[in-house]
This record gives sequence, C-alpha cells and structure tokens, in this order.
Amino acid sequence: MPPTFSGRLFRRVLQNHARSLADLATGLLLALAGGWLMSNSSATGRALVRTSYDASLLAVAPFRPSLAGSPVVIVYLDAQSYEREGQNPSLPWDRKLHARLLDRLSHAGAKLVVFDILFDRPGRDQEADTALAAAIRRNGRVVLSGELTRTGSSPEAADGAVQNVVTPPLKLFRDAAAGWGLANCIIDPDIIVRRHFTGFDADGEPSLSTAAARNLGIKSSGERGDRWLNYYGGPLSVPYRSYSDVLSGDVPDAELKDRIVFVGARPTTGGFPDRRDEFRSPLMPFSREVLMPAVEAHAVQMLNLVRGDWLERPPAWKERTGLLVSAFGLAWLLFLFRPLQAALVALVLEMALIAGVVALLLHQHVWFPWLLVAVVQIPGALAGSSLFRTVEWLRQKRVYELRRREDESKIREQAELIDKAQDAILVHDLDGRVTYANPGDERLYGFSLDKLRRLDPEAARFGTNSSLVRTARETALAKGEWLGELHQSGTGSRPIIVQSRWTLIRDSAGNPKALLCVNTDITEKKRLEAEFFRAQRMESIGALASGMAHDLNNALSPILMGVQLIRGRVADEELLRMLEVMETNTHRGAEMVRQVLMFSKGHGGAMEPVDLGPLIREMEAIARQTFPKSIRVSSFVATDLWRTTGNPTQLHQVLLNLCVNARDAMPEGGELSLAADNVALSAEEAAAWPGAQAGDHVLLLVTDSGTGIPPELLPKIFEPFFSTKAPDKGTGLGLSTTMRIVKAHGGFVRVKSQPGEGTTFEIHLPKAPPADTRGTNAKSAVSPRGAGELVLFVDDDQSVRDMACASLKEHGYRVLAAASGLEALAAVEAHRDAVDLVLLDHEMPGMDGAAVLRSIRSSGFRMAVVLMSGGSPASMGPSTAPEAFLAKPFPLDELLRVVHAALRGRR
Repeated sequence: MPPTFSGRLFRRVLQNHARSLADLATGLLLALAGGWLMSNSSATGRALVRTSYDASLLAVAPFRPSLAGSPVVIVYLDAQSYEREGQNPSLPWDRKLHARLLDRLSHAGAKLVVFDILFDRPGRDQEADTALAAAIRRNGRVVLSGELTRTGSSPEAADGAVQNVVTPPLKLFRDAAAGWGLANCIIDPDIIVRRHFTGFDADGEPSLSTAAARNLGIKSSGERGDRWLNYYGGPLSVPYRSYSDVLSGDVPDAELKDRIVFVGARPTTGGFPDRRDEFRSPLMPFSREVLMPAVEAHAVQMLNLVRGDWLERPPAWKERTGLLVSAFGLAWLLFLFRPLQAALVALVLEMALIAGVVALLLHQHVWFPWLLVAVVQIPGALAGSSLFRTVEWLRQKRVYELRRREDESKIREQAELIDKAQDAILVHDLDGRVTYANPGDERLYGFSLDKLRRLDPEAARFGTNSSLVRTARETALAKGEWLGELHQSGTGSRPIIVQSRWTLIRDSAGNPKALLCVNTDITEKKRLEAEFFRAQRMESIGALASGMAHDLNNALSPILMGVQLIRGRVADEELLRMLEVMETNTHRGAEMVRQVLMFSKGHGGAMEPVDLGPLIREMEAIARQTFPKSIRVSSFVATDLWRTTGNPTQLHQVLLNLCVNARDAMPEGGELSLAADNVALSAEEAAAWPGAQAGDHVLLLVTDSGTGIPPELLPKIFEPFFSTKAPDKGTGLGLSTTMRIVKAHGGFVRVKSQPGEGTTFEIHLPKAPPADTRGTNAKSAVSPRGAGELVLFVDDDQSVRDMACASLKEHGYRVLAAASGLEALAAVEAHRDAVDLVLLDHEMPGMDGAAVLRSIRSSGFRMAVVLMSGGSPASMGPSTAPEAFLAKPFPLDELLRVVHAALRGRR
C-alpha cells in the first residue's frame, strides 16, 4: 500500500531535519530532568545539590589561603585538658576553671570570648557560679550560648504543630555577659552543617555567631538567608589551643591578643542516637568519616562573617534558567560532533565546568548545583548525540549499500560502451598494477594492455609527479574518489596533461577491490588557455602603454624644444653642457616610451648603425656608480669591433636588464663582466642553436658569478611574467623584453648557467652591411627659418602648444593655435587659403587627428598637413595619409626641419 501524503511529508521532514529534531528532543529531556532534580522532590536531586556544595569545597581546597594569624581561635576542651585538670568527662566542667580561663584571656587581651557551652542551670557549686559570673562581668566581652529545642509534629502534639522552645543562659550569667545567642546549626539529613544559622533576630534571639558579630560591630548575616559556610579545611581547620595549655599559660599571650576566642568541646559520651554536639565534615568522604565539634561550625561561621567570604547560592530562578540554557546548548553542541569527538568535547566541558566552579568560589564566593550539569546533562547530551549518530550511521550505511549496488549494476551495463570512449580508462588493482585499459588508453599513451601489465606499478601510472599520484591513490582508497590534474608522459616521454578521475571499486561484500581511473587529455586546452591569458595580459599592457606614451610624449616635447631655445640664448659652457645632458636624457626617455609601445604592440623604433663600444662603457659606468661596492665590474671591447644595425636605446635596455638581473643574482657580491667581440658563425655552429643564422655577428657577453639558474628553469626564463624573484623584486618582463628586442634586431640569445657557478648571456647581433656603415646624412647645423608662412598648430596639451608656437614664431612663421579638432576645423574654415600648413596631433579627445585630416581633405583645402603622434605611422591605419609625420616628443630642430620640408613639398 503506497504511503499517504501526510506520511510522505512526515518522512521528508524527518530526513531533512532529523538532527535538529533529535537535538531539540534531547535538550527538552535534559531540561525537564534538571528541573525535576532541582524541585526537592527527588532524593537523588537533593543529594546532587548537597554534593555540589561539598565537591566545590574540595575543588578549591588546594587554593585555600593559610589561616595563620586567624582572627578566630578555638580553646578546645580536649581529652588532655580533662586529664590534666582532673575533670570527669561524664560531668559538667568545673565553672571555677572557666572563671580562671576568662581571667587568663582578659590578661592576654582577647577581643571577644564566646562560650559554646550551655550554662542554663545552676552548677553543683554556687561559689563556682558566682566566680564565673564575676569573671564574665570583669571581662565585659563575653557571649554565652542558649539552646533551641523543637517540639511537636508528633501524634502527642495538640495539633501536630512544631514549637520552638528557647533555653537561654542562667539569668546570673546572662546579666553579666555582653550578649548571648543560640548555639544551634542548620543540619542537613547527612549530618553536615552547610548553611549559616542566624537565629531569630525578630524575637531578639540571634544565633551565637550573629550575637558575637553584633557585639563586635560586624554586619551579621541576619539580612540574607542564602549564606552558606565557607569551610577552610577538615575538622579543626580553624586554629585551636588546648584548654589546659591556655589555662596554664603555656600559650603565649600574642596568640590570644585581639582574637575572637570560641570555647567549646565535643562530648564523648552517649550513643549516636543521643544528642551529640558534633557533625560530619563536608570535606571528608564517608570512607574516612571524621566528626567535627559544633564549636568549629560556629567558629567557621564567625570567621566567614569577619572575613566577609561566606558563600552564596544564586536565586532559584537563575539556577533553573542556567539549567535550561545548558540543556539545549549542550545538546546543540555535542550533536555537531561524532561520538568520539563528542566524548572529547564533553570531557573538555567537564573540565571547563570545574574550572568555572573553582573560579566562582574563589573570586565571587558563589556555588551552585553544578553536578546536575556535570553528572546529568553533559552525559545525557553525549548519550543522545551518540545514539543519534549511531542511528544515522546505520541509515546512511544502508543508503550507501543500495547506491553501491546500483553503481555496480550501471558499470556492468555500460562496460560495452567503455571501449568506444575517447578518454583513457584504466583499472588498477590495490597493488597499483593495471588490470584493464581501454583502446582510448593506447591512443593517449601509446601503451598496449599487455605492455602495461608487464610494467612495474610506478611506471604504469605514467606519472612525472609521483607524489601527487600517491596522494590521488590514497585519497581514492580512503574516500572513494579523487579528481584533479596530472602531468604524465606517454611513449617517447611526450608530455601529457590529463583531467584524472579516480573511483574506488568495491566487491559485493563492500570491500575495496580496485581503482577506476578515467583520464581526459587536456594538453591542448591548457596550451590554448595559457596563450589566451598571455594575450590578455599583453593587450592590457598595450592599452596602458598607449595612454602612458601619449601623456609622456606631451610632457617631453616642450622640454626638448625649450632646451634648444635656451641653448641659442646662452654662451656659458657649463650651462650648455647641462642643457646637452638634459636633451640627451629626454631623448632616452622618449625612446623608452617607444620601447614599451614596441613590446606591447610590436611597433619597432628607428634602426641605425650602432657601435656597441660606447654603450658598454656607459653601462659599465652606471653599474660602478649604482651597484653595491661588493660587485666588481669590468668590460672588454675589441678594438676592431664591427657595427650592427639597431636602435641604441633598445640595445641599452638589453644591457640594463641583464646587468640588473646579474646584480640581483649576487646579493653577497661578485664579479660582473661586459664584453663585445666579432664572431663568424659557420653553418654547422648556427644549426646547433635554434634561431641562429650563419654569418658575421657582433657578440655581446654579460657574465656574472652569482647563484646561477637551475636547469629545469632555463626553458622558462624568457617567458613573459616568469620570475624567480619575490613579487616585490621583479615583474618577469626583463628577459622577455630582452628576447623580443634581440629578435627584432635579427639576433639570438644563448644562456649558459650552473647553480652556484654564475650565468653567461651570449647575444649575437648581425653585422651591419657595408652600405649602412656610412650612416645617414648629417643634419644641418643651422635650423631652417620661415618666410612668414601661416602655420596652424593643433594639440590638446597647452604646454606643447605654447612652446611650439613660440618656437615657430621665433623662426619666422606666423602661427595659429587650436586645442581640439573642432577648433582646428573652425580655424581652417575662417582662414581658408591663408593657412599654409597644419601641424595636427593624432591623439586628441573628441575628434582625433585622423578625423580632422579626413575632413580637411574632403573639404578641398590645399594646405599641407603634418601629423604628430607618440606612436609610429604604421599604427595609424592606411586611411591616414599626411604630407609628413612628426614623432613625439620632437626637438626644435626636428620640428623646424619637418615644417620646412612639408612647406617646400607643397610648393
């Protein structure tokens, strides 16, 4: 019969919220159990409450302070005193001795004397009574004992009511004493005094300790009824002296001076059912039961009042709230863990609870029924958690077994399809040997099943990273599956990257049987991903470089023109040298900007015949001045060194990159050598190195004695963003930039390195052809001047406009200025045929230079146009065709030369 809707709903709720429901039920049961035990209706609960008090005192026993110098002292009528004073233990003590004792205590300076001895009737000797009364009066600080007797609550009582009958001291003594109090205690069923007894203050009948405290001006415990005795140790832990020793003077006065002296004894006659002035100590177990005299209970209560360290018990509502919170909190916490873990957590909770009990008792003087939590709630929550986990484990095991059987059935049904799979599917036994391999495995690795079976287990895993393979195997055996990437190799050591899935196969009995491995070849995917990410990075660098180049070129152009303007107006040699340095470094900055553009977009700089000797000597000087003094720098340049065709700034950057890397490889110092020489490579020598060309080359060597490069890293050092330095020490672009520049110059690089033995970079650059050694035509030393031609200068940067316009005006031109493409078109329209030349910036916001040029051409204007840009002409597209191109930043003479040439071409 199918289950009803309500049954399905209940089952779903039970499955989805089983732990929460079990947690809630356990917490509710623990809360009810704690409340019932607190209700005083359970003997077990009452015993646990009393034991909590006793155990709390035992827990803090090692931390009890010493009672040396205690303000309360007991004068004890011990067996020795009976014997020495010749008193009959079965008869009352001779009251003349008490009178002598009082005189002795008065002489010693005792602060207060409290007699825990009942003087409620005349003695055998009236003279002794008179002597005692006189001694009490002389002392003036004596508190006597009365007695409270409960009668009634028996069939003989008139109405079954309980009556309290108080027996005060004899009037003779009462009139002489400073006060009196009831020498009674609140005794629990196990004959232990735990609570303070304050007497009946409303009726003028305080307890003995309360009366003594009141006489001394100490706040008594009469206002509160929840104060409990704070015991300081076992029986007679309060300092005491033998009665006979005090009486005879054997006890020094210093031990009695300013002390509160309690005088009392423990009767030694009568059976246990008789009234006995003695109780069990809460600090002594039943197996070592030692009774303590009532006088010590009174003395402890007095000492609590003097020191203010009595114990308090929280109100009932706080205790019940704490039990309620702990019940649900413990259930929630322990249900989070498995049984063994939960047991450890429960043990930690027990220790934490005991530590909390000790802390509260020592620092706050508070105790509470903590054994209800320790003995009932924590074990109860642990039992509930263990029971739930056991049931849940059995249920999950059943579900797992059903699923396992279903999986095995599916595997058998799909076995025929495995042979057609493109992935490599292998089965390993528990020893690691291959027992099955599908055809896809042979296609991927090139190993047949017969060959795989003959291989040892390690070789059969095709792993170059054997530690990861071991981890995959161990994880699959422990957890049933593993998923990850493996770097492997097939026949001929061909590298392969696979997405590998390992699944544990069990037999019908549930025991591990084998491992199923499904490997998907992702080698090509990883290569394409790497290329894609590299292209993204290069695209980002290109975008950043373009923006930087535009702004930097605009910043450098006024500097170049300004330097040349100033040079023509000064004659001081020192200033001229400074201007030359400024111009040289400005040119270098411009070339470095172009190099960044070349790296990011592939546009190269201008090539010219280059002599590497000056570059090496300049780099040597820079290294000597800036590198640590522990690095020795040397150089060698062949006297007949050939020239090469290249960009000086780019080749300078190559030297700088290699020297900086050499410096970083020698943190403790070393030797850096730069050299250049002529070499001729034969065809055989060139074939030995990828990318090499036979013929004459200029060889550039950079050698250091640093840490060297490990062999496994050598193939990667020219990859963009690859660096062995810390993230804040390198970007990984130095060597990749070097390789790009060398290839752009038609050369190649060889690296020789051994760890600990240094590194040598060999850069081969083609020798410049004879025709190139003549160089370009020398530029005229005198800048050409204008003849009043009208030039429109268009640039969005004001500093470039101002400096260029001033320079053109000084050299004979009339100048108009425009800050945008729209202003430029308006100026052309306004002056029409009067404008002879337009100097037009290519990168401008809004309408750029190319758009302005197209508009000028389409409008039929005949003026010449010179396009200015920080990039190369090739980067502007085929649709842009000005009369001339001026690369930013440009010096004054270059500006004048291009303007002069463009105007001459227009004529």
